[in-house]
Amino acid sequence: MIHKAKDLSPDQRIVVENLLGRSIAEDETISVRGMAPGSAPEWLRSSWESAERLGVSRLSAEEIDAEIHAAREARRNRRQPVQQ
Repeated sequence: MIHKAKDLSPDQRIVVENLLGRSIAEDETISVRGMAPGSAPEWLRSSWESAERLGVSRLSAEEIDAEIHAAREARRNRRQPVQQ
């Protein structure tokens, strides 16, 4: 089920923002999908459990982007030859 943020009721908007842990923009599209227990593959359930255990499941989109940027920067710096 797909919704446009601008079409959400105030109550629906609050619920979506609480689930995402951030505000949503009027031009965003929201996709909602329900999954029965056990329907996710084992590797995905394991990943979710690991994220919960490590506390990373509560990261905001901005925090995730910052972590990705930092990891890419560190990788780029390792590849650069040492200048003499």
